[in-house]
Amino acid sequence: MKALIYCHGTRGDLQPYLALAYALNRAGHSATLVGPQMYATFAAAYGVRFEPLTDEGVKILSRPDVRRILLHSDRPESEIGEYRKAREKIFNEFMPKTYPVLLQQLWDAARGGADIVVHSHHSRQVMHQIAEKLGVPHVLATLYPHFVASRRYPSEIGTFDARPDNLEQHERAARQPLKPLLVDLISTWREKTLGLPPREGFLDSRFRADGSPAPVLHGFSPHVIEPAPDWPAWVHTTGFWSLPRQADWRPAPELVRFLEDGDKPVFIGFASLSGTDPEATGQLVLEAVRRTGVRAVVVTGWGGISIADPPRHIRVENDVPYDWLFPRVRAAVHAGGPGTHNVALEAGIPQVTCPFHKDQVMWGNHLRDLGVAPPPLRQRDLTADALAAAIDTALTDPAIARTVDRMARPARKAEGEKGEKGAENAVRVLEEIQRGSHPMPEPARSS
Repeated sequence: MKALIYCHGTRGDLQPYLALAYALNRAGHSATLVGPQMYATFAAAYGVRFEPLTDEGVKILSRPDVRRILLHSDRPESEIGEYRKAREKIFNEFMPKTYPVLLQQLWDAARGGADIVVHSHHSRQVMHQIAEKLGVPHVLATLYPHFVASRRYPSEIGTFDARPDNLEQHERAARQPLKPLLVDLISTWREKTLGLPPREGFLDSRFRADGSPAPVLHGFSPHVIEPAPDWPAWVHTTGFWSLPRQADWRPAPELVRFLEDGDKPVFIGFASLSGTDPEATGQLVLEAVRRTGVRAVVVTGWGGISIADPPRHIRVENDVPYDWLFPRVRAAVHAGGPGTHNVALEAGIPQVTCPFHKDQVMWGNHLRDLGVAPPPLRQRDLTADALAAAIDTALTDPAIARTVDRMARPARKAEGEKGEKGAENAVRVLEEIQRGSHPMPEPARSS
């Protein structure tokens, strides 16, 4: 099976899809990962064929004005007047020149053909049209439960709340999926580049061109997000898609000595995002660690935390595989991304979330509700006092300790394998879809 896997975003967004491509290759298939060009070396380390996309959409996240907007993205629209205007200005400047380039690259990556197109929810209104052109199935592969209509989950990422109007939300989102500018750009691309004729519902990725529903892969654990009871049979909750460590990776000897020379430390790291002042965040982290009296491993990632001269009880690293590090620490303080919190759940450690934007706030609230973390601390409100108190709660609350242990059991390693083989489960579903043995209803679309 020749699979095209499209994704976009930060490293945390891309890594599960690299795991899926890697699992397909290990199963004897041929997978190509299509993503921002800055991750070409990352994919090559796992022997995965890679087709590059412009990474301007990732680089823009480092702009101070964009960072400020992200820090307030969970606030109601009525409260963010100045940020809404700034967001619209950036969109109108950025998208007309960048999105046509991206659309062309998405199709260029598919020119070699494929047997199946797998894509994340980013630009999902486009990916299924590439599959239509190739005459192959397309599959939405997502880490979120918001893209299949249900009463349990709303259509917009930001909350997991079950509400009576959730089905209506899904229908409204399907009818008004994109800004007019993007609709025009995609329409032109469909006609001029793909050479496809106009058709009703061409932006609706929930359906194939013949009107039959498209299968969905949910890359999360049913122990973390409960499958909605009204999801149809073509929606598969496979477990999280975990990427194994590179076989030749070895920790720095200094890090090993630090871990062995004292009590287990706390992990602190904010991965691929950063606030408006990494140096101030570094000082805040230093003070919070001092007040709690713990040792800490601080991973700077893309620069969210800057500590120039750490004291002896703090070890600073640029990058460490979390699946190696987390079993060696007492707790994980992080931004709230799904990759990080899944590794922490598998390791059986409590968590503290410090989200930058509304998606991460949602995950932080969910981890609190699951009982494995105290309430999230938004980056814009972060203080040394609050962080120290949250770390202390995570380390000492007996209810959190019990829940963490219970949640870790289904995913803990047994006989050298992970309890939930999410990527392998997803490969089996994709094999059924490509063979045509995957059960699907007859073509039908509601008006």
